[in-house]
Amino acid sequence: MRFADLFAGHVAEPLALEVSGVCRDSRLLRPGEVYVAMGPAHEQPGHIAEAIARGAVAVVVEGGIPGLAGVIPLLITPNARAAYSCASAMAHGLDRRCPALLAMVGTAGKSTTTHCAWWALGSGAARIGTIGWHDGNTERANPQTTPPPEQMHAFLAGLPATCPGVAMEVSSHACDQSRCEGLSFAALVFTGIGHDHLDYHHTMEAYVAAKLSAFRWLKPGGLAILNAEDARYDLLAAAAHAAKAQVISLGFTKGNARLSSSGTGWSLTLDGNIWALPVRLPGDFNAWNTAAGALAATALGISLDLALTRLANLPPVPGRLELLAQKPDTFVDYAHTPDELIIMLSALRRQCSGRKLVCVFGCGGDRDRSKRGPMGRAALLADVAILTTDNSRSEDPRAIADEVLAGVPLDDRPRLITELDRAAAIRLARTCAGPDGIAVISGKGHETDQIIQGRTLPWDDRAFVRSLASGSAP
Repeated sequence: MRFADLFAGHVAEPLALEVSGVCRDSRLLRPGEVYVAMGPAHEQPGHIAEAIARGAVAVVVEGGIPGLAGVIPLLITPNARAAYSCASAMAHGLDRRCPALLAMVGTAGKSTTTHCAWWALGSGAARIGTIGWHDGNTERANPQTTPPPEQMHAFLAGLPATCPGVAMEVSSHACDQSRCEGLSFAALVFTGIGHDHLDYHHTMEAYVAAKLSAFRWLKPGGLAILNAEDARYDLLAAAAHAAKAQVISLGFTKGNARLSSSGTGWSLTLDGNIWALPVRLPGDFNAWNTAAGALAATALGISLDLALTRLANLPPVPGRLELLAQKPDTFVDYAHTPDELIIMLSALRRQCSGRKLVCVFGCGGDRDRSKRGPMGRAALLADVAILTTDNSRSEDPRAIADEVLAGVPLDDRPRLITELDRAAAIRLARTCAGPDGIAVISGKGHETDQIIQGRTLPWDDRAFVRSLASGSAP
């Protein structure tokens, strides 16, 4: 392949050079490849030296590297991550054949909406997201919501030509790091914006800007499905119109697509037509996720009737308000931000009025500490909140709990119980709820391990709740 093709538009003076590929990890570089240097500037000279020793034929980097002049060609790019992502996509042949892509962006609801869109596409469709990758036949774990470019490109390139499409989650990290550069979306669903990932983005303004930047990957004329009731809807709409998108604003009380419920279930009204909406998951927010997933599938030629017919058989989404035990009804959910807790607990309140509601929650270590007090206040939408250990990582779980408690008003603290042993907290929640109540175990969802003070330990909320229900728990 030609260097000039791989890096067109990303370097000022493309080389007349044949190359065998592109690499961003100097340890994995093979002879004949172009090395794209990124990461901390002080580490780059050492990585570049290793890449040259391994047979790199050129280096692409954002700035000049002293001492490199004349060794091998050095090309300057304004954005190394974007240059690499585009080159990798082309090196994997995605400029010639790439399955159609449906993207889900937002703070909450991405995984469920992705599942709905994937299911609506029908047999052989693929999925990329927090819960895992599905290639149309088999599932495998995915350690990141949106994978690194070379992993994502290899996955997409390996899908058969018969694949009807791919539903994928796009994280704020992926947007900021240009992981989807070189790809284009037929549809983009924007679920909304809440408080998350400020340990990485530092400010809400930067977080919002990263999310909104996903619209640059939407095809002109592509479909944008927006949360009509999000507080920043005007920003979403402006970004969608700037991308020359067809816009559907979806909401309960606002928007050109409306959701409504009655004693017989949910319905979707759009363009003067009314469709019965098969919502298989609890919570009114899941009516929104279901409708958004079905609408996204229409961007790939699936009729709305067919999409909704398929969604009538949607299986449970792992760890997304998943009912795993009864007496009391015990749900496992991935909610791990204040906004997600508020949405989820409010929905359970409305759906299960009059029943005692108990919520188990925690806060991650080495992450956005500004969420901790708000998480405690949000959890107290339940009758009782039980604060426990989540992924404390390198921090002391007790210190994290103290920060949560410090953000909770004194009058509310009697309803907040601290039990740092997660298994004991879940048992306690079920006891507090009583046989007629509801216990919701939030934070970890589908995850199967827990990181506590630097150690990764096996832990699965879903499996533990099932074991309690069956009487097999230790």
